[in-house]
Amino acid sequence: MKRRQLGKTDIHLTSIGFGSAPIGGLFENLDEPSCYKIIENCYKSNINLYDTSPLYGYGLSEHRLGNFIKTVDENSYYLSTKVGRYLTPEKKNNIDRGRFVGGLNFTPNIDYSYDGVMRSFEQSLIRLAISQIDICLIHDVDRFTFGEDVDHYFTLAMNGAYKALNKLKDEKVIKAIGVGLNDSDMCARFAEAGEFDCMLLAGRYSLLDQNALNDFFPIAKKNNIGILLAGIFNSGILAKGIGENITYFYDEIPDNIKQKYITISNICEKYNVPVPAAALQFCYMNKLVTSMILGMDRAEQIKQNIDFLNYPIPKDLWDNLISEKIIDERSQIL
Repeated sequence: MKRRQLGKTDIHLTSIGFGSAPIGGLFENLDEPSCYKIIENCYKSNINLYDTSPLYGYGLSEHRLGNFIKTVDENSYYLSTKVGRYLTPEKKNNIDRGRFVGGLNFTPNIDYSYDGVMRSFEQSLIRLAISQIDICLIHDVDRFTFGEDVDHYFTLAMNGAYKALNKLKDEKVIKAIGVGLNDSDMCARFAEAGEFDCMLLAGRYSLLDQNALNDFFPIAKKNNIGILLAGIFNSGILAKGIGENITYFYDEIPDNIKQKYITISNICEKYNVPVPAAALQFCYMNKLVTSMILGMDRAEQIKQNIDFLNYPIPKDLWDNLISEKIIDERSQIL
């Protein structure tokens, strides 16, 4: 599997990374054997990036990843986790689990202060059973999470979380620091406000949405910030189509997005290319993208996604998508 350097760091990541929200019980409560089989298959497929967060199953994702990485060479993988929430014990029946149907009996407490981030980071190290981590991201300081209050949390994060992560990086407890967000303009705002090694952007650079080209990608290129992408299938539309129970950013699919998908699907069918293959390869064709983090909840999906990444796609398909204005010409795909 291809690898690219993460910005100006000495970290080199595989084109596909494992997003571990599913093993934290996102939408479905996976059993232990299934979770470890998924992680094991990723590892045997030479995937070297494993992304997690205290939010994923309220510690369960980190706990399961920690149990696995104890069994393999510590130099054979890179771990990424996030800060901005620390966990406190709670009675099972009092927990609002949100989109997580499984998880541990803890409640996440939003806290971007210096002390709150140090507390969150220490808890993550304990759950992962490690003493240092490769990548640590300030999590969810975006309008998708906080709406009109995002400015308040941005200020808190820069005054607290950013300083905490820089101290941990100076102490060589963290190799790379960044943010993990759902809004590309907020990535750009952080990039302008501080010195970051990498940023994880979810859902805002894909066949359906290339808004990141307007704000985040230019400054990432200028500052040599490594880009990690998540949500490249846009909540499953580009993997499963626009059928029943498929959403767009966890909400009803807008009509313009439906029409875009239909156009993409028709063009892919014309060239006998699976839509997920085009979705994956489009994102990775942009050389600013270091790795794509995929939340795989079945062991067989790992090989399937690797096959999609290597699927032969003719240049005419990309030309067709550009002519139909599905792909922005600034995407640097050719």
